[in-house]
Amino acid sequence: MGFVGNELNSTTRAMLAATRAPLARANHAPGFIYTDAAVYTAEKDRIWMKDWIAVARIEELAQPGDYLALRVVDEPLLLTRDHGGTLHAFANVCAHRGVEVAAGAGNAKEFMCPYHGWLYGLDGRLLGAPYMKEAAGFDPARCRLPPLHCEVWQGWVFVNFDADPEPLARFVADFDADFGFIRQQELAIAAKLDIVLNCNWKLVVENAMDKYHIGTIHAETLSYGADHTAVEFWLKKRGMYGTFFSFAPRFNDHRPLFDRPMASLEDKPLDFAGASFMAPNFQQFYYCDNVECLTYWPLGVDRTRLYVYLLFPKPFLDHPEFASRIKQYTDTETRVFEEDRAMVQSLQNGVASRHFRPGRFCRMEAPIQHVINYYTERMFEA
Repeated sequence: MGFVGNELNSTTRAMLAATRAPLARANHAPGFIYTDAAVYTAEKDRIWMKDWIAVARIEELAQPGDYLALRVVDEPLLLTRDHGGTLHAFANVCAHRGVEVAAGAGNAKEFMCPYHGWLYGLDGRLLGAPYMKEAAGFDPARCRLPPLHCEVWQGWVFVNFDADPEPLARFVADFDADFGFIRQQELAIAAKLDIVLNCNWKLVVENAMDKYHIGTIHAETLSYGADHTAVEFWLKKRGMYGTFFSFAPRFNDHRPLFDRPMASLEDKPLDFAGASFMAPNFQQFYYCDNVECLTYWPLGVDRTRLYVYLLFPKPFLDHPEFASRIKQYTDTETRVFEEDRAMVQSLQNGVASRHFRPGRFCRMEAPIQHVINYYTERMFEA
């Protein structure tokens, strides 16, 4: 084990130094960052409870009373839209015994704790607490669902658990400068996939930006009509990366799924494509008529939830053939992620092996090294 009491031994530090070497001489990360329970616990405090995290699309909370209950690295989270239209985020923790007051998604006028019946408004205020008048000094005005910071960028709802985070606008500034022109606020959810994988969350992140494996694992589903070995990346602070490249649409005889590009990309060729990542959990792929977004949620040291959002321009959802055409897309996307499933789960087994020694990076894995180096700086000050 390379991480004991928040300290690294000399062997582990040498392995991390090898990962941070120039790409042509660097090795992949040591296995303990994917398998050590102490590392997973530290990630919660140093990354997930500090950064702005993409948690939902605004259309998932479109109407007054809409709510969405989630878990972020074991922390219960509740998003609501109140009757005045204001969006809120709370720790989903009753002020009495800590029971979660809501589950799943839906529309509600208020939330009643299922344990003792304490009642909360959509704005988190305590509205009622049975029999608590008998408790000396009990003040309902001081009891509420703990509020969290919540802001929106281009239709994406971001939450921050830190008491005093930097403004979201500053956090996403570089990302917005490179990809804001796509205007994702003009898009809507065409489909959403919910996938659970038995591996560490970082392996899922790395796999999504790995061009090296496409010609092997996805020879039929993704590798046609594009030279993935020629893709160039730009690498920025906070582990962010981006790229634009040529990639023909996958359906409709290699034309846009609904026969035209999205409005923000009308000046781009039909084979316009790109990809990006913003730490810790926001991976996107761009095409002439849609955006595919992956958000990652650790469920444990070796288990990850992956949400895949397929976003299309809002008018496309009214197309008379929308349901049949989008089914082609979702069926293929499901196949792609099922192709990845065995590999990322085998990766987890491999990095946990006592015989694992990190191999060298390929130049197509530059974004992976970039993201790992940012991660190790924050986790180990390496």
